[in-house]
Amino acid sequence: MRTRAAEAVREHPRDHMFHLRLSTGEFLCGHYDPALEQVDTALELLPAIGWRGSHQLLLEQFTSQRTAILQGRATARRDAERQERLDHHERTIEDLVGNVRRSLLRSVELVTTFAAVIAFAVGSLQITLNGNLDLKGRAILMAEPGGGLLLFALVIAGGSWLITRNLSTARGNDEE
Repeated sequence: MRTRAAEAVREHPRDHMFHLRLSTGEFLCGHYDPALEQVDTALELLPAIGWRGSHQLLLEQFTSQRTAILQGRATARRDAERQERLDHHERTIEDLVGNVRRSLLRSVELVTTFAAVIAFAVGSLQITLNGNLDLKGRAILMAEPGGGLLLFALVIAGGSWLITRNLSTARGNDEE
């Protein structure tokens, strides 16, 4: 409809009805600014001659078309603003979820490290208080559980780092 109306306007640029039809086509396609230009042109070209009733009827039709275009344009702007706000909120929520996930993993790392330190301190306290062994024997007894606990803390910290890295990489691939 819009293409044919545009051809008709090119062939008959002074015909108000063709401008109205082109305006309707632009309006139905969601092109509000060109539709408004065409209906304004149609209003300018509307002849003031002829039967008064038909002129008044056409004038009402053209002005109602213009009003509908203005309302459509305002609605489209509001919808675009809402969509922009919605997109912004979705990005904010995604960022928040990522921050919460990272904070949770960091908390697990911290608790694991403190648990390992406390377990080492409690275990080594018993060995230290036992005076039956020489310094070298006590150091070896403390190094065995200490090394195991250190390895445990490193595995937990490394695993959570790896999980965090894989999640952020997967999220980056999803956005592309």
